[in-house]
Amino acid sequence: MNRIAVRAGQPVFIATPIDFRSLFYPKSHAIIGASPDTGKFGGKYLASLIRFGYPGKLHPVNPQESMIFGLKAYRSVADIPEPVDLATIAVPAPALQGVLEQCLSKGIKVAQVLTSGFSEVGEEGRKLEEQLTMVAARGIRIIGPNCFGVYCPASGMTIMPGEELPKESGPVAYISQSGGLSRSVPRRATGSGIRFSKVVSYGNACDINECDLLEYLLLDPETKIIAGYLEGVKDGQRFVRLLQEAARTKPVILWKGGLTQAGARAVQSHTGSLGGQEAIWEAVFKQTGAVRVNSADELIDTAMAFTYLAPNCGRRVSPVSGGGAATVAAADTCERAGLQVPQFSPELRRRLAALLPPVGASIRNPVDVGTPFPTPKSLQSVLETILAEGVVDTIIISELEMSATTTSPTSWYRDKLFEVPVEIKERLAKPIVMVLPVEATDADGVRFEGERRKVCDYYLQKGIPVFLTLERAVKALAEVVSYYERRDAITE
Repeated sequence: MNRIAVRAGQPVFIATPIDFRSLFYPKSHAIIGASPDTGKFGGKYLASLIRFGYPGKLHPVNPQESMIFGLKAYRSVADIPEPVDLATIAVPAPALQGVLEQCLSKGIKVAQVLTSGFSEVGEEGRKLEEQLTMVAARGIRIIGPNCFGVYCPASGMTIMPGEELPKESGPVAYISQSGGLSRSVPRRATGSGIRFSKVVSYGNACDINECDLLEYLLLDPETKIIAGYLEGVKDGQRFVRLLQEAARTKPVILWKGGLTQAGARAVQSHTGSLGGQEAIWEAVFKQTGAVRVNSADELIDTAMAFTYLAPNCGRRVSPVSGGGAATVAAADTCERAGLQVPQFSPELRRRLAALLPPVGASIRNPVDVGTPFPTPKSLQSVLETILAEGVVDTIIISELEMSATTTSPTSWYRDKLFEVPVEIKERLAKPIVMVLPVEATDADGVRFEGERRKVCDYYLQKGIPVFLTLERAVKALAEVVSYYERRDAITE
């Protein structure tokens, strides 16, 4: 139970420590409000856990049912004949306080509340949410309400509905105040080769909040990169302190919603949070060293870049492409993002000229190899020659046909052009970034996306990040470089 201390003559609750082990790795799990109807939250969530392969004991609780999905159902949580680590609750909002009281009496240490209808709907809901907070202060810690729960592949826990999420763990943790984004971001990130240690949808945060989760993830050995979508912050000073501490050891990528007037109104009706002011949050990012993103695409791109790029990726880059306009765009994009495109020496240009066609190619930095279809030997020689000079840290390859499309030659697989970047990366230990756009979006071209996807997956398996556009690749690379420069400067 919580203890009470006296500070400045006033009683103050000292919160019960959060049992994160029971939250992320529960061996016994009660689903209160479980239903055989998967159209209801309780049924959808229970079905998701079963399909995902949760290995622990599941205890459906519903006074109207005796069996749900082949599992014995109980009239109340008190009837479960064994200890319960975690309760997931999906009952109507007015009934929630009574259910939490039963969980408290049962000795359950933590509950995740899927139910909505609290501070996000107005004053009446705010009063109901305050009652939950008062129950939590007596010893049961709460995730939610108005959330989708926890995804932890190592323990077989998944959010609602998240049975299709990968069962493999990875280095990225993601906290989200939005239930929808807690599911859609991990699903989309799967195609970028990202795997997660933990994902937490924490909703209105009536008890466990972003500070508690950040503090846990800072010390979590399974988490190497922290990402998050935030709408509001409960304790600004604590959050800034933790963010600064976390960013010294792990990249922290944050998408802060609600910074425009329209966004702030949407946030208020979504989770009942206050959006905040743009200038304040700009200062928070600058002070703490956290990486700021402004969309799901940016969050996923940046998490992928941190996952696959080493701290030595460096600011000096050489874009290599197969089109003249692409080299101009690459130079502009890199410099605008703060990356350097160093000039090549006359000797390096001479060696490149001996490797490339006399017409249509460019031997300056960026490099145009003269065709989207270079031979594997030609591309290999160009990359080796550039990297041997020692004037660039990272190669960015774009506008080369690495997969079968409507325009590429049918010999692409036989020639194995797509293997060249991998061979160079592994042999020379230099970072390589790939850009593989979706060229054909009409119905006839969709069939070629499968071939592009195969090549993309191949690169990801070999530790090479793949982006859809040059602009997205450059922005993500620049964020990685800036983070490590800032971190190293603080360390020194």
